[in-house]
Amino acid sequence: MLAHAYWQIIGGTLARLYLTGGLRLDGPQATVTDNELPGNQGRIAFAALAVERRPLSHDQLADIVWDDHPPGQWKSALAAVISKTRSLISTTGLDGSAILVSSGGAYALRWPADIWIDLEDALRRLDRAEGAVRHGNHAAAAPDATVASSILRRPLLTGIDNVWADRVRDRLADALYRCSITLATAWNHLGDHQLAATAARTAIDLDPLREIAHRLLITAERARGDEGAALRAYSRCVDILRDELGVTPSPETLALAYDSRADG
Repeated sequence: MLAHAYWQIIGGTLARLYLTGGLRLDGPQATVTDNELPGNQGRIAFAALAVERRPLSHDQLADIVWDDHPPGQWKSALAAVISKTRSLISTTGLDGSAILVSSGGAYALRWPADIWIDLEDALRRLDRAEGAVRHGNHAAAAPDATVASSILRRPLLTGIDNVWADRVRDRLADALYRCSITLATAWNHLGDHQLAATAARTAIDLDPLREIAHRLLITAERARGDEGAALRAYSRCVDILRDELGVTPSPETLALAYDSRADG
């Protein structure tokens, strides 16, 4: 009882689940990390159930864990992984049997209502930040996007080669791109053009073919008074679009570059 009360005081929630930067479940009594889970199969199964947030049939989970090529005895192998994982959850002071359940031929994670999950918090914050930008509230957007970005930068299932994990990584990379665009937009409006340029460069590194990041970088460099950097940013955009897509920049990007030259 005392441990539970203390946990609520210091953490605000009964449990915290980290899916990025290494799997970790913090409970009221102990912590479980990914190196305690039953091998790569345990890590993938746990991450899949946590990320998908829905029941996965035994067949679906086996296909995720073994990349559509489950072994001949996959049912018993998967059951062993689930049993070990359930026991590990219980060591944190949570009820593993009530959380990692098997029903109707499917496995699911049913977390306490007040659990904090890093990826879910990041995506909530990103949605909130994008909404704030749409409404012109850039001061509100920057803190949420900053926290979301710090979570989304951390890797998922490091060192594990898995088709499902790759698909999730792609979704998270897109979310990080959106974070970077949101931050670059907000910081440009708030007058911190150095931070805006840094965020824009991150977005360009993630997806160099979308022009909005290039425009945000050009805008930030111009606002900092560095016309040479603004023109270099534009030239890089031209080169990337020509070499990768065989196209020229959009009229909006061309107009921004023209204004830069005119100001210079």
